[in-house]
Amino acid sequence: MATTLEELQANIEAAVTPGYRQKLLARGQARGMIWRAGLLPIDAPHFSPELSEDLLSFGYSLLLHGLRYVDLGGNFSLARVAFEVAAESIEAVVARGEVNENRDFHRLIAGAAYHLGHYSARAYSMLFEGLGQSNLSVVERCLAQLMLRDLEGVNVAVSNWVESGVGSDSNLIEAFDTGIDAEVEDEDAGESGVIEAMTLALEGNFLSAMSQTLLALERGEHSLILQAQARLEEGLSVAGELNLVTQWWAHRLAIHIVGGLWANSFHSLLPSQGPAGADVGDWVHLRKLLIASLMRRRRAEIELWPSQIDAAKRVLEFEANLVLSLPTSAGKTRIAELCILACLARGKRVVFVTPLRALSAQTEVSLRRTFGPLGKTVSSLYGSIGTSSSDVDALKSLDIVVSTPEKLDFALRSDPQLLDDIGLVVLDEGHMIGLGEREVRYEAQIQRLLRRADAASRRIICLSAILPDGDQLIDFTAWLTSDRENGLIKNDWRPTRLRFGEVDWNPVSKLAQLKIVVGDEHPFVSKFVVGKTLNANKNAKVYPASQTDLCILSAWRLIEEGQSVLVFCPLRVSVVPFAKRIIEMIQQGLIVPMLTPPAEVLASALAVGVEWFGPDHEILKCLRMGVAVHHGELPASFRKEVERLLRDGVLKLTVSSPTLAQGLNLAATSLVFHGHARKGAPIDVSEFRNVVGRAGRAYIDIEGLVLYPMFDKHEKRRTAWANLIASTKGREMESGILQLLYSLLVRIARKLDAPDVSTVLDYVAGQGGWDFPFLRSETGWRAANAAEEWPRHLTSLDTAIFSLLGDAQVPDEEIEATLDEVLTSSLFMRRMARRDGLIQNLLIGGLKARVNFIWSNSSALQRRGYFLAGLGLASGQALDSKAKELESLLLQANVAVGEGEVEMAIQAIIGFAHIAFEIPPFAPNGLPGNWKYILELWLRGVPVPHIGSNDPDGTVSLIEGAFVYNLPWAMEAVRVRAEAHLDLFSNDVSVANYGRAHAVAAIETGTLSVAASTLIKAGFASRLGAIHAVTVTAADFDSSAGMRAWLLSAEVKARRDNPSWPTVESHELWVDFTAPHGSGYTKPWLATAYTGPVTWHGLPMPPGTPLRLGGGPGKENAIYTADFKEVGKIGYAFNQAAVGLSIATATGAANEIAFEYIGPNDLVVL
Repeated sequence: MATTLEELQANIEAAVTPGYRQKLLARGQARGMIWRAGLLPIDAPHFSPELSEDLLSFGYSLLLHGLRYVDLGGNFSLARVAFEVAAESIEAVVARGEVNENRDFHRLIAGAAYHLGHYSARAYSMLFEGLGQSNLSVVERCLAQLMLRDLEGVNVAVSNWVESGVGSDSNLIEAFDTGIDAEVEDEDAGESGVIEAMTLALEGNFLSAMSQTLLALERGEHSLILQAQARLEEGLSVAGELNLVTQWWAHRLAIHIVGGLWANSFHSLLPSQGPAGADVGDWVHLRKLLIASLMRRRRAEIELWPSQIDAAKRVLEFEANLVLSLPTSAGKTRIAELCILACLARGKRVVFVTPLRALSAQTEVSLRRTFGPLGKTVSSLYGSIGTSSSDVDALKSLDIVVSTPEKLDFALRSDPQLLDDIGLVVLDEGHMIGLGEREVRYEAQIQRLLRRADAASRRIICLSAILPDGDQLIDFTAWLTSDRENGLIKNDWRPTRLRFGEVDWNPVSKLAQLKIVVGDEHPFVSKFVVGKTLNANKNAKVYPASQTDLCILSAWRLIEEGQSVLVFCPLRVSVVPFAKRIIEMIQQGLIVPMLTPPAEVLASALAVGVEWFGPDHEILKCLRMGVAVHHGELPASFRKEVERLLRDGVLKLTVSSPTLAQGLNLAATSLVFHGHARKGAPIDVSEFRNVVGRAGRAYIDIEGLVLYPMFDKHEKRRTAWANLIASTKGREMESGILQLLYSLLVRIARKLDAPDVSTVLDYVAGQGGWDFPFLRSETGWRAANAAEEWPRHLTSLDTAIFSLLGDAQVPDEEIEATLDEVLTSSLFMRRMARRDGLIQNLLIGGLKARVNFIWSNSSALQRRGYFLAGLGLASGQALDSKAKELESLLLQANVAVGEGEVEMAIQAIIGFAHIAFEIPPFAPNGLPGNWKYILELWLRGVPVPHIGSNDPDGTVSLIEGAFVYNLPWAMEAVRVRAEAHLDLFSNDVSVANYGRAHAVAAIETGTLSVAASTLIKAGFASRLGAIHAVTVTAADFDSSAGMRAWLLSAEVKARRDNPSWPTVESHELWVDFTAPHGSGYTKPWLATAYTGPVTWHGLPMPPGTPLRLGGGPGKENAIYTADFKEVGKIGYAFNQAAVGLSIATATGAANEIAFEYIGPNDLVVL
């Protein structure tokens, strides 16, 4: 056996090399993928009967090698790999193996090995299922509970064992005496008795060490960890001498687990002070509150993952912008939270930017859970691009504001000072750079942030899972970090494994085979899906009969095996038809309904869903069966309810759209691809990487499985699938402004057949130089598409130009110099610098030509209006031509809504929409002929199912898109344009100085009742319930303050518990909305110092001695030492349901004890 450091290292390096021992691990994992309870499917590949024994022997041996290597001071990076491979080897035997008396112990060892390898989430997944019924000793179970982060369970185990008296001194003495007496008569019996007594002593010693570990983690004191490890070393020595194998393993592993847990803990890794001279503000206090609140979660959150450590050490480097590139689910949000904490500690506020409204809602929930206990306020800016008064209030007052880029950009154009006391901007999914309109706007917005005079006082943290390698990433990082060194933190670690596979349908055998790739092994299940018919006729149609059928049957097979499944549809329009087919297949008897969630669990989601879709819509039928349908055009209120059910693990199957690829936090054990292409081309590799990262949920799954069912076109699908899996390409991060400008100029050059740059630049300097350039070689649909895209691209370029230059009135003769200044150090300039000289001249010359064209065709006043409205030259001019009429209609609408003039309001809003929908970019895609009638009914508060009964999905999409997004954007654009053109000497009321945006609120909420609209925007999820509530009570409030007063009125409070208030369907939503301080509210935590009366059982504890307050039943007021010896009682009556942490310390006094309580004000019962 290897004994030296060099021998151990050589053995480990050989053992962790792929292919070691005839691919032993790969063979074991391949078998594990298709093994169920120790049985292989019929026709499965052959595996050696000695495979399990070989894997266990290899796993235990490699684990011991790793432990010895660490003990001798070896490189921990190599040891981590050894622990991971050892864990995988043992896991391959026990995860889906046969149940026997040793299985639970092997699972414990595998979990411990994962934990030592810093895969604590995998350890959790390994141990969680069946722990209550496991065949483990008290010591083994306690170690498992520590790895499961069940700190309360560890505490209870220690307390119960101590209070049982089984390990008391008298019991141990009696057991020893009995063993010695028995040895006189029978040597074997006497030895057994002594062993039993020593086992009890070891148990007591181990549990005392666990108590010390808990107290160390609660107090943040490393010395207690060292004491616990010393105890465990003593126990290890005794267990080894007595040859107590399982005790030896438990102690051996616990020594390293306890040490590793501390080394990776927040206490150890989160800096307690900033760099020299840095003002960290209230960091120490907030750090304490955060650590305590995370520790007291149901699954205690104690430590950082390997992917997070480098970034966590830099959270107090306030002047250093960071680009953080981690795989999906590798913990980016936790790093953002720590940076947010550091910012809040300095008295600054935070803006968290997400690319989707749906993601904003998810992020808000997550951040509120973390920062609510710290007394910090969190909210999202909902609605369309425009900015309401409540949005402005939020940006001025809330601690953390979550927003889409468009929403934030619109607000800052109107009032740049809103960002003055923002100390941190988090760019989630910050890779959103590219040629599209949103991406170009985003790039310009970031450049404007970086160019602000106060940029040095504000930190930017960019989060992404799909950044590329190479010069694009170098330039992107340098841009965001202003060329600071070490601005990029990139790590490929992820908490779960990923496996890829195919489900191939064979129309001849009428079977679908599952094939999985595990290294060089390819395990398969030949009858993964078996074809079915609806009758016994010889020529009966066989199902699956389509790609969708095969995906559904594959998902159902996975669910039957206990997995949760996420189906990814590359096309959003495929999502609802997929849901419809699920229902049809159930009705046909091709699949059986899965476990139906309890009605009370689904009540809120169904109540909101019925309001939008009616009771019989496929989305709600699926929901009742435990199937979630999710896409970006779902109403926000319904989507939030569905996401809540997904977070709670209620739903087993989710059918999702491309929204998933934009960072939406949906995950499952297995991911099923409905297809690989969009518009005839394979999806982008970066999108694929972002999506597959959703397979495998940390703390639930050890690995995620990504499957592509292939019903037809097998070779085409298989080739595309293999290419997607094999590619390591990140997202294209070329400057969108550069790409856009280059594409426009290249097309012009092709039209001119220009041999040199100067010809192109001379042409675009002319008055018609930017007209659409027709190409003789281009005909048909290509020419039509190009003609349609040209004005959109020009608008994107113009918008970027206005965004970069801001609303400053730059004279014509200074515009080129000003452009050079605002582009300094921009991503555009950095990427352009990598092109050759001719291309650089073309790009910068072309950009200046476009700027000069805009300046020569607009006034300073017009340009300010275009900037505020976020428009380009052509769209701005189109708005100018209709501005007078639009302003008049918008003012009429606002006044009419405010005064309750329903008919006038409807006519004004419809009249406004009729004009606005003709102006790009407000024009929706594909307006139906009866859109005005639908808009009228929406404004009148008619239930949505009654509005579009013939096409419910189309109606919802129209409302969410054209009405709730485009139309408010147009109204806000008209308003801010009017502000730019406001006559300061006029006393007339105009849309620019009319203070209330009633029309926008009415459109966004679907009611002309200002009170109902206020209620809905405040978070009440039922539109019909809100309308009914304010109608019945004749409410007339028009502000948040008025709403709160109404909610506290005797009439409304008296109705709260009425099950039909405001309607039967919306009652649970109302109860949730009117809960104290709102849904999801957490009382703020404090760190409160107490001094309490104490009665010591003997001499007072020495000053500074760490103590524990409270034990099991009947011992609630007991005081214990760190190793759980009772030493006294405290005179307080504690609330046993208190959720915080008590940190007690002896003062040396005979009659008092000092302790600090970190938690809400719930400790002392008065």
